Amino acid sequence: MGLTQEALGSSLREAYARYLRLEKGHTERGVRRYLQDLAYWERFLKERGLGAHREAVRRFLAERGFSPRRTQGFLAALRGYYRWLKEVWGLEVEDPTEGVARPRSGRRLPLYPTPEEVGRFVQGAEGEKEEALLKALALFLYGTGLRISEALSLKTSNLLWEEGKPVGLRVIGKRDKERLVPLSPIAQEALEAWLSVRGREPAGAIFGLLHTYPRAKKGKPPSAAYVEARFRAMALRMGLDPKRFTPHKLRHAYATALVEAGVDLSAVKDLLGHESLATTGIYVHASRERLRRAVESLPRPDLGPEPR
Repeated sequence: MGLTQEALGSSLREAYARYLRLEKGHTERGVRRYLQDLAYWERFLKERGLGAHREAVRRFLAERGFSPRRTQGFLAALRGYYRWLKEVWGLEVEDPTEGVARPRSGRRLPLYPTPEEVGRFVQGAEGEKEEALLKALALFLYGTGLRISEALSLKTSNLLWEEGKPVGLRVIGKRDKERLVPLSPIAQEALEAWLSVRGREPAGAIFGLLHTYPRAKKGKPPSAAYVEARFRAMALRMGLDPKRFTPHKLRHAYATALVEAGVDLSAVKDLLGHESLATTGIYVHASRERLRRAVESLPRPDLGPEPR
C-alpha cells in the first residue's frame, strides 16, 4: 500500500513525531531525520508512480547511493513508521523494508545508564523547584520500565495495595491495553517517598506538580517535554551525558537489568507492554559487565613452574 504525504495528512505526521519523542526517546534531531527520510521516500514514490514495496526500497537506495550507516538510518525510519501505522493505528500496511539487506557499519554499544550512574543522576535534582517529584519520577521509571506517557497518566486508582503499601500498578498502555506491573523494591521506595510528600489521599494524578506554573497547575502532571528538559539539566549538573538519561533510556536500563539477571524474555515482554517478543529481543545484548565476566571465566593454561 503506497501512502503519500497528502493522503496521510499532517495530523498523522505530528502523531508519529510525538510517538518518536515520547515512546521511543528520540531527540529532536533524530525526529527531524526520520520525518525527512519519510518525506524523501514519499516524494520518490509519487515521482516514480510506485507503491511502497521491497523493490521500490531497493531502487530508492540504489539511486541515492547512501553510506552503510546512512542506509541503516533510512531503513530504520521506514521500518519504524510502517510498523507504527500497523500496530498503533491498525492500518493494513506491510513493512516494505522486509527482506532488504542491512549493510554492516560497525555496531555501537547501547547507551543506557548503570545503577551507579542512576544514583548520581538522581542527586542532580537537588535544588530543582520540583526536586521531590523529579527524584521520585526518575527512580520510578528506572524501577518499573514504564513509558513516560504511562507514568504521567497514572492516577491513585491505578495503585494496588497490600497491608498499606503500594505493590503494583494497573497500567493502560498502547492501544488501551491494560497490564499489571508489580513494583520493584526501588520503585516501591520511590513511590512511598513521593506519597509522603504528595499525600496518599488526594485523587487524581500520582505524579502531580507541587507548584503552579504559567502553563500547568498544582496537582496536574507535568508534560513529557518538561520532564525531558529537567532530566537533561540534572544529568549535566552531575557531569553525565544527558543522552543516556532520558525517560526512555531509564526504561531501557530497567529491561536490560532484568534480562541480564536471567528473567525470562516473555516475562520482560509482558512487563514492558510489548506486543511482540521480537521487540523485547533488542535488550538481549552484551553489557560491559557481562563481557568482563565472560573474559574472566577464560581458563588459565598450565605454564609450568615459573623460571628462577
